[in-house]
Amino acid sequence: MENSQKIKIFSPLPPESTFSIPNVITVIRFVGSLVFFMLAIVKMDLTYNFIGLVVHWIGDIVDGSYARFFKQETIVGAEIDIIADRVEFLFFYIIFLIFKPELALPVALFVINFAFIDFYLSYQFLKFDLISINYFYKVDQTVYKLNFSFLGKAANTVVITLTLIFFPQFWLFATVFAVGLIVVKCYSIYRLYQLEPYKRRKANSD
Repeated sequence: MENSQKIKIFSPLPPESTFSIPNVITVIRFVGSLVFFMLAIVKMDLTYNFIGLVVHWIGDIVDGSYARFFKQETIVGAEIDIIADRVEFLFFYIIFLIFKPELALPVALFVINFAFIDFYLSYQFLKFDLISINYFYKVDQTVYKLNFSFLGKAANTVVITLTLIFFPQFWLFATVFAVGLIVVKCYSIYRLYQLEPYKRRKANSD
């Protein structure tokens, strides 16, 4: 029984698997972060909101690292990771605005980009038979570098968030940066629509 348990925890899994340890970690960090976000509202203390964000970031690093190291990347895991990221950031920023309503413009632009445009872009990995967004370099190197590389991911969420937390006086920089992200995402979607799967679909519909 012990060996069987080890195989389930540490052995590679096929991409179509539903249950995996990384998926469990994703659910735990999702629930954990929401608990702190709720505490921020109940206690009207922004500190809990920041703790929830830290739980999100740590959990996001851990579940992804575990999946890649033990070869347990799954399509379901990639999907729930994308959804969890958006829900957690939406909670964080809604609560953040209760305390910092003067930052509404950069926050609104961030949410429009991350929760809608980038969400749509991220889900395109399914159309190219990839396991996750981490393999977009197989489809288009430019789209991958701009959006899904280490620097691309950091630019997508970390830059604006840390700027608004630690340097709110630079809200104009955060606003311009958010607009830039929207432009990059729209350009990336345009590039993907020039690729074969979309051309085939358009041809079939015609």
